[in-house]
Amino acid sequence: MTGLILIATISALLEDPLLPERWREMALGFSRDKVVGSTEGTKADPQQESLRLLGEMIFHSNEISGEGERSCATCHDPDKAFQDRQSHPRGAQGIARDTPSLWGVGEQRWFGWDGRWDSLWAQALEPIEAKQEMDSDRLLLLRWIAADSERKKLYESNFGKFPDMAGVPERARKGEDWNPEFLRLPQKKQQELNRAFSNAGRAVEAFERRLVPPRSAFDEYLEALASGDAEKAAQYPVDARRGLIIFLDQGRCVFCHNGPLFSDGEFHDTGLISAGSSARDSGRYGGIMELRANPFNLLGDYSEDSQSTAADRTRRLKRDSRMWGAFRTPGLRGVSQTAPYFHDGSRIDLGEVVRFYSRRQNARPVHQGAGHHGERLVEPLGLTPTEESLLEQFLKTL
Repeated sequence: MTGLILIATISALLEDPLLPERWREMALGFSRDKVVGSTEGTKADPQQESLRLLGEMIFHSNEISGEGERSCATCHDPDKAFQDRQSHPRGAQGIARDTPSLWGVGEQRWFGWDGRWDSLWAQALEPIEAKQEMDSDRLLLLRWIAADSERKKLYESNFGKFPDMAGVPERARKGEDWNPEFLRLPQKKQQELNRAFSNAGRAVEAFERRLVPPRSAFDEYLEALASGDAEKAAQYPVDARRGLIIFLDQGRCVFCHNGPLFSDGEFHDTGLISAGSSARDSGRYGGIMELRANPFNLLGDYSEDSQSTAADRTRRLKRDSRMWGAFRTPGLRGVSQTAPYFHDGSRIDLGEVVRFYSRRQNARPVHQGAGHHGERLVEPLGLTPTEESLLEQFLKTL
């Protein structure tokens, strides 16, 4: 009976591009004007612009990496939807997880595939010092800022006097360990330098918060739905409209991919079986441990938001075995440009992703694992090949 109702609904859809009311209201929940951080049509604040400019300089500089040959933009390439389209990001030594796009990153609640950061500024710091990524150091970054009058001026216009770097060792860390010379500095000096490092992260955050996904064909369609403009709505491809109904209905995609960024911002174990080291990736379970230990979390000494709602979320976090192997729901805006897919980059195109959920190709059996959703969301969707294709066509319009 459900199948007959859906067929009838799709038939009506072909006649009415404005959609039946139930699906129209659900679709309007994706409207990008609900994105709080959107800067479209707003006047830039000069102070915030100066901070953003410093963050953009840091983001694009190769000089701050250990070998002087890579930057944040090496993996988060602006010409590739702020991603790198590599199954395994290269970094200084290579890592097992896929590079996520930065479009809309400012609207997330947790950062990284496992949510090991509770703020965007803290997320910006760790890759700089991670040996497998930029292999740099907080003191190298601070010297880079101090070495240029414009960069130093931008810093001081936002955060006050820049730390005196005289007598400070070249690096704060040696490999995975702290540099004894750094630890011998007075505690107040260490904290001053760490505070300046956290401020550099805030500059990068100011830049990344401006990375709003570009408008899409689907955005134009949503505008038509909102205004009731049937003529404009009819310009949206029929196959994409049919795919949208599948996305909202029997595909159950909207359960996790909802809101303006097409993400609930939470963590789910999809039952994906990965090859290599990522098969042992603990996901959110390990991410919570990392977050708690991070001195730059929202509860730490360098936070300016320790009483915020976001900090309270961190305060209430508990490790839960059901989070093992769970990863953050990625947003879908611009998804056709961000292959490969999943946290390990194991699916090379959208067709493979759709078939994974439809047929559960290379997935754990439903009753294995500890996915916190319960079993229904990891059961095969059982879409027909035509329905799989329609769903893919919809995703390509985002």
